[in-house]
Amino acid sequence: MRKFSLLAISLLTSSVNAVQILPLKDHGTSEVLVSSTEHTRISVENDRIAQLFGMDGRLSFELDEMNGQVFITPTPGTEGHLLLITLTTEKGLTHDLRIKPTRKPAEAILLRTKTQGFYERFSPSESYQGLLLELIRAYTTQTFKDPYKFVAIKKGSPEKIAPDLTLHFIKEFHSPQFIGKVYHLKNEGNTTLLLSPHQFAKFKPLGIVFSTRVLKPLEQTEVLLILARSGS
Repeated sequence: MRKFSLLAISLLTSSVNAVQILPLKDHGTSEVLVSSTEHTRISVENDRIAQLFGMDGRLSFELDEMNGQVFITPTPGTEGHLLLITLTTEKGLTHDLRIKPTRKPAEAILLRTKTQGFYERFSPSESYQGLLLELIRAYTTQTFKDPYKFVAIKKGSPEKIAPDLTLHFIKEFHSPQFIGKVYHLKNEGNTTLLLSPHQFAKFKPLGIVFSTRVLKPLEQTEVLLILARSGS
């Protein structure tokens, strides 16, 4: 079975609040895009945020002590800048977040420890959200069984979705509710790019799975776009 490093997922369905799921590693670092105009909620699965450090005045924050979450808002004019904060949790974990404000809708950030695993957290469900997560699990573990079916596709030309980002369609699979389109995404520019769901907005995906969020010059990665089937 092919190993797949799942670093981030964004679910964009109307029935699920947009959320970025990032791995939480003690003394590790994650890079994330946040809205420059709206509050962004940060939480830790099965843990609580205890403290924040490194606030340099360009981020305002409110700590929700009851739920162990934090809401951050960049100050105007910080778009494109990298802001570093460090959080500690009640279970003793320390993690750095490299935050890049941008003009985009707010998405909640959920930090999940790697020991919890993504696949084991979700059991089969007939709910819309459960079916969507089951498709993601099949993709990340490469265990495609009924009702998932691969379909023949025509090889097309690469498509630019940003000045330095090119998509190359490689395969497609279907479930009764969804279409999964798998692409190679290449950074053809000279600077490192931080990938974000808003770069794929024109496809109107229900969900996106990235194998990495940081793409260095001339590197490529794989991305899955989940679309609704007609009538679903």
